[in-house]
Amino acid sequence: MFPIRSFIAFQSLFSQSEQEGEVQFSNRVSAVNYKKKKMNTTSYGFVLISWVLLLAFTPLGIYSETKKNLVKMTLVQHAVTQGAFCLDGSLPGYHLDRGYGSGVSNWLLQFEGGGWCNDIESCLERAKSRHGSTRYMSKWEYFNGILSNNASLNPDFHNWNRVKLRYCDGASFSGDSLYQNETVKLYFRGQRIWKAIILDLLPKGLNLADKALLSGCSAGGLATFLHCDNFTSFLPKNTTAKCMSDAGFFLDIRDISLQHTAREFFEQLILLQGTEQFLNENCTSSRYYPYQCFFPQYALPYVKAPYFILNSAYDVFQVRMCLPFSFL
Repeated sequence: MFPIRSFIAFQSLFSQSEQEGEVQFSNRVSAVNYKKKKMNTTSYGFVLISWVLLLAFTPLGIYSETKKNLVKMTLVQHAVTQGAFCLDGSLPGYHLDRGYGSGVSNWLLQFEGGGWCNDIESCLERAKSRHGSTRYMSKWEYFNGILSNNASLNPDFHNWNRVKLRYCDGASFSGDSLYQNETVKLYFRGQRIWKAIILDLLPKGLNLADKALLSGCSAGGLATFLHCDNFTSFLPKNTTAKCMSDAGFFLDIRDISLQHTAREFFEQLILLQGTEQFLNENCTSSRYYPYQCFFPQYALPYVKAPYFILNSAYDVFQVRMCLPFSFL
């Protein structure tokens, strides 16, 4: 038999070893925790030092630009009397960041882009979004790129009066018609919106502009072709006025299935929104299909003002438009 005393002694030894083990384990855990705390403290210190260095060596302009370039929307109140409404009937709007210094008398207007709608269904959907209603638009816009007020990022236009024209008609600011039935009403009033915004800006200094540039991107870039000469007609005769399209040179060409996909799309848009009446008369009189003057390749030869074109050779939208419907 195993002696009781020996068992008690063994049990005591086991208990003692267990206790010593717990103490040793506890000591090891404490040591590990201490190392972790030390490492965490070191990591936090490193991150803190990194942020301090980042703040110390980053130009203050980057931080101040965010605040300075948040520009509030202005709704055109007198647009009601002109019948100038977004698709859903809301008031049109724009954002104006005032110029200063040597640019106080110069103006840069930029059409916002955002595609088009060419039938009732797509225009109804658009009217429920920021592309068809100022109700859904952000009331403050961050001005960057050509609209930035940062001299190092935008040396040519940073101190000009910079205006972003919000896009809510679905036809590059070009239509003038109305669709209405028992349940819905759609305002196709892009042309009126354009005029209402210009009339709102003229007494704010645009009527005294020394230099003026009308620009736009994508659908907004297309709008510059349609409104360039009309823009210059509002300005003093001694104003140096020019236009620029960024990614707005949409082509009337056959896709790889030999179909006129783009032409058919824009023809439907023009008929729906009543755009043809505002296309360049010299252009429309020279074309068998007058609506083709919606395309820059036909409209540009008749634009009188100096014009600059910026366009990617591999524009994503146009590559898709040049593929057959099965690829869209």
